[in-house]
Amino acid sequence: MDSFAARQACRDGRYDEVLAMYGKAAPDRSWTCWDYYYYAYALRKTKQYKKGREIARAGMIAFPDFINLHGIYCWCLYYLYIQKFDERTQAPEDFRRAVDAILKYSQQGPYTPYALAVWRMVDVLKNQPGQAGLMGSYLCRLDPDQLPDQEKTVTLKGRERVIASDRERWYSLMSRILVKEEKYDDCITLCRQALNYFPQLHHDNDIWFSYRIALCLLRQGRVGEGRQRLENLLKYKQHWILFRGLFFAAQAEGDSAAMRRYGASAFLAGGEFKAKVNFMVQFAQALENMGGYEKMAYFHYLLAKRVRMDQHWKVKAELLAKTDSYAFPEPDRQELMDGLHRFWMDEKHAGQTRHKGTIEKILPGSKAGFLREYGGNQYYFRTASLYRVRPEEGEKVTFYVEDFFETGKEKPAHRAVDIEPVLLYDKK
Repeated sequence: MDSFAARQACRDGRYDEVLAMYGKAAPDRSWTCWDYYYYAYALRKTKQYKKGREIARAGMIAFPDFINLHGIYCWCLYYLYIQKFDERTQAPEDFRRAVDAILKYSQQGPYTPYALAVWRMVDVLKNQPGQAGLMGSYLCRLDPDQLPDQEKTVTLKGRERVIASDRERWYSLMSRILVKEEKYDDCITLCRQALNYFPQLHHDNDIWFSYRIALCLLRQGRVGEGRQRLENLLKYKQHWILFRGLFFAAQAEGDSAAMRRYGASAFLAGGEFKAKVNFMVQFAQALENMGGYEKMAYFHYLLAKRVRMDQHWKVKAELLAKTDSYAFPEPDRQELMDGLHRFWMDEKHAGQTRHKGTIEKILPGSKAGFLREYGGNQYYFRTASLYRVRPEEGEKVTFYVEDFFETGKEKPAHRAVDIEPVLLYDKK
């Protein structure tokens, strides 16, 4: 075989000539390592990945020290088994073997499928329960310092969105896994590195890195430090997970009133109940232990049971035993949700003033607006804070006022939250 002619043809992009040169001959001892290389290279360039993998593999066996074939072999594996792998319809064995082979025969770099294979494996494992440890072992195969740190622009549903760089994504996923593996000092160090390195973070990662630091502090018994950090984060984002963290901090300090306040706030904050189903049980157990809240404990157990049934999830025997252990008549769904909502509102706003007013203006897009207290101030609100209230001007409402921090400002502003119709109280 004329490997010199094959090299020139590959350089000129005349891959059909290379295929014609080698296609009719079976590899034998007369083939040099470069014969295997140029034939496999041409096969890859013409998207004949199955044959390209076969020839590259044969060359690797014949010339084990010739590493030039490794890149072609790995790219063929990537296109054959990884790029379009669908875990819903395809068996994972070939996929996993291909990923592991790529990690064995290539190195992380801009011209290899190494990082692509790891990220695809991480995406697959992320959707499988109980795989955090395995996902972490694959993430550890990546050197974050070699990952690009430029943010990406993608098109989703016809709109352009800016998403995190691969390096930021690595820090985000790795810090979550370190929490699950109870490696708290490592997680704190990693999160602080991320907060110091990236000039701008995406997807609220500035909040979530700080949250994980606080969570690690709580689990290390440094409750005061963790609670303070969580309370500071609430100034900028009212996410239910932050309230859940403060519930655990209050539980560690034996502060029952704060436990009820933060637990109630977690359920009133945005987020689907199916994401909070385990916390419902934890909160119900806490209410049981406090004494005097048996009915509300039962209501939380019952909600957890119904959410699991709605999602067609398994209902554990312990949860069934809890709901069966109470003598209260079982409420219908509306009665259950009304009772829980009133309890959550009372506990979240215990000791606070409930104001009355009128929706004065709805801003374009209908996601926010302003309302005015009777004879008093005007307050900004988000329509997500409306409960059984139409986002229309003139609606009479009750509401509470809370501080919040606008981006770039050090002094808090005021906004209306937990907005309900006046008639909800007048009827009572």
